[in-house]
Amino acid sequence: MTPSPSARLSYGDFEIAIKAFLDQVNGHVPWTFFEYKEPRSTSSRGYLALNRLQHTHKATDTENDEENLSPNTDAGMLDCLASIGDDLEEEEDESQLSLSRDGAHDEFLSVSYHIVFSPSYQVPVLYFNAFTSDSTTPVGLDQIYHSLVPHEWRDTVRNSGLTGGISQQDHPIFNIPYYYMHPCETVSLMETVLAANPDRFETQEAFLKSYITAWLSFTGQAIGLSLPVEIARE
Repeated sequence: MTPSPSARLSYGDFEIAIKAFLDQVNGHVPWTFFEYKEPRSTSSRGYLALNRLQHTHKATDTENDEENLSPNTDAGMLDCLASIGDDLEEEEDESQLSLSRDGAHDEFLSVSYHIVFSPSYQVPVLYFNAFTSDSTTPVGLDQIYHSLVPHEWRDTVRNSGLTGGISQQDHPIFNIPYYYMHPCETVSLMETVLAANPDRFETQEAFLKSYITAWLSFTGQAIGLSLPVEIARE
């Protein structure tokens, strides 16, 4: 009997998942696979990295609070999953409108994103650091929320867990402070994705091929990192 797919990953599962994701985004988004060696180990492991200039959000706290997402319930996740493609298309259109309106006055941040495996949580974790567009001045947490987190996600991200969905700690590979999206809800999120797609994800292999795309569709959007429409709809 074939084991049921699991939302918790081994490192081997994680590497299969990120390499499948690389194949999917090839030609769309320049994620790169890097190898590293853990201390006191001769074996290599890998992570994904992406550096990009990120257009900052102009939203203010006076915008319509009714647009905020509901808390992270299963129903909310399923509704969000069903509308990923539409949301991305609308965001892309709005981004183009903003570029047309603002022209040379647009503001950008230089953001470094890393997808790293967490052995303790057994899931991927999204680490990131942001700097002003000249890559010299680091951005604080308040500006992260103001500039990267879309208005409709802010309350949900701030109220996640005990300290909010975005925290800061030493990067597990580089040992320097990085922000990260807290992984405490990742297993619950991915179990919801599994439950919503039993026919599509009958095996762990099938689930791993879509794991990073499904996970990043939520985690990335929360800090303004959207997937291309073509990828989200696959």
